[in-house]
Amino acid sequence: MVGRCADYILQDKADCLKVFIHADMDFRARRIVEVYGEREQSPEERLRDKDKRRAAYHRFYTDMKWGYAQNYHLTLNSGVLGIDQCVKIIASLY
Repeated sequence: MVGRCADYILQDKADCLKVFIHADMDFRARRIVEVYGEREQSPEERLRDKDKRRAAYHRFYTDMKWGYAQNYHLTLNSGVLGIDQCVKIIASLY
């Protein structure tokens, strides 16, 4: 399950691994331009708006802070590790 308040929905499930993958703004901005060709507004502005909406959605439905490390078993920085390495780390746990 990706997003959609999964950390809240699955908080009492013992048989799942809750992972939050994050990166700094520069990495994320470069990636949305490269992968999605994002050009209508500055990538940083788009990401800030999207993060704000995600946080508000999460807070509204869960009364928890979005992206808060304590809500997850594992957090990975894809900007440092790379996306492929994040996949390998997660896969190696199962």
